[in-house]
Amino acid sequence: MISYRVRRLHAAGEMARRYHLFDRADQLLLVADQGSAWLPPDQPPHVRFARPDGERVASMDLPRPTDRRPEKQHNYAIIYEHAVYALITAPIRPPSGATGPLTGGSGIVWPFSRLMIEVEGHRWLGLRWREETGPLLVLYDAAAAGLSLAVERDSSDLPEPLGLLEVGAGDYDFDLTLPAGRLEQGPLLGLALVFLVDQI
Repeated sequence: MISYRVRRLHAAGEMARRYHLFDRADQLLLVADQGSAWLPPDQPPHVRFARPDGERVASMDLPRPTDRRPEKQHNYAIIYEHAVYALITAPIRPPSGATGPLTGGSGIVWPFSRLMIEVEGHRWLGLRWREETGPLLVLYDAAAAGLSLAVERDSSDLPEPLGLLEVGAGDYDFDLTLPAGRLEQGPLLGLALVFLVDQI
């Protein structure tokens, strides 16, 4: 497993969101910021990913506020080297048996309870947790285990997790663990997941 730490650099209520991703040796690897504030009005909002020196690495389009409908799923494409590197599908409907959207202990409503991630030939399922303590997102190998977006997190058929996104300790807001040797651009995917999961 490979571990990363992420620091949130924006305050609650700020329009533009910014994050820094570090390795375990506290070396800054990747920066993410929401580019919506400086984009022309006809351009969709997006997240820009860059190296510490400012060189742009990738981007991820976000739905326009008018596109956010409760019955619609959203697809987030991470564009790397002018091609789709990863596609993250977020169904907005609550899981079967639930009566409404998930809420965290702070009263924050999470817009999704699960993510399907297609990246570098892998298909992973990310499940959100309802509890205030515990992981924010647990990643499973959906292709190997035959998991679909409809699987419940309480299912006894879930395999061992291959990654976690958790609330961080100390100076970091998030701890991220991804499987070693599976992704060429693991920090990029990890920072995109932090951006989608963090709903302050």
